[in-house]
Amino acid sequence: MAGARSSGASAQHRLARKRSLSRRGFAYRLLGAAGLIALTAEIGDLPGLEVTEIAAGLAALVAVFGAVEAGVRAFRINLGSPAKPKVAASELPPQSSRAYAPLVRLASRERELAGHVAVLPAEVAADTWRHADAAARELRTHAARITVLENRSHPADDGQDTLDRLASRLREGISAYERLTDTAAELAGQDPGLPAATDAGPRLADATDALVGLIRGLAS
Repeated sequence: MAGARSSGASAQHRLARKRSLSRRGFAYRLLGAAGLIALTAEIGDLPGLEVTEIAAGLAALVAVFGAVEAGVRAFRINLGSPAKPKVAASELPPQSSRAYAPLVRLASRERELAGHVAVLPAEVAADTWRHADAAARELRTHAARITVLENRSHPADDGQDTLDRLASRLREGISAYERLTDTAAELAGQDPGLPAATDAGPRLADATDALVGLIRGLAS
């Protein structure tokens, strides 16, 4: 639990830094665009159309596009996506159940993942959340098997072994979900301008595939 809290705090620190960088990046680009526009207007006061005037105008146009892009990015990172996933409240088993602690962890990481995918590129975020949401539902279904077995008044002879196996697989599934969340947290906290940010899609896909593959084996 301490490791999970530390990871969450680190992710929040990276996200806060990314938000700060995005705001500063927008401000610098906006100032640069304004300066180039002013320079172009000053050059334009001279008679005739000169090469310097054309160059300054093109540079100002590029700067304006860059400022608009930085502004959109800063808005999305700082205010979040309007399509931020909603995490529905779910009922927990009794605290005495072996499924209780894993499901508490799952609920916490679901909320964290929802916040991270809201600031990730839309082309990777939607698919990641769709698979993660399906995995969370399957993990809760698996947890219900544990509580059913625990509530039997006369368990079968191999009931304890079955319970151990089910509980172990539940923990493995939750751990895979946590690894996906940690990957999303790391990528959400990166500066979009860094080369490492370009591998967000493949890294999220790998973590998502690992989770999906483990979930498929839960019932076996």
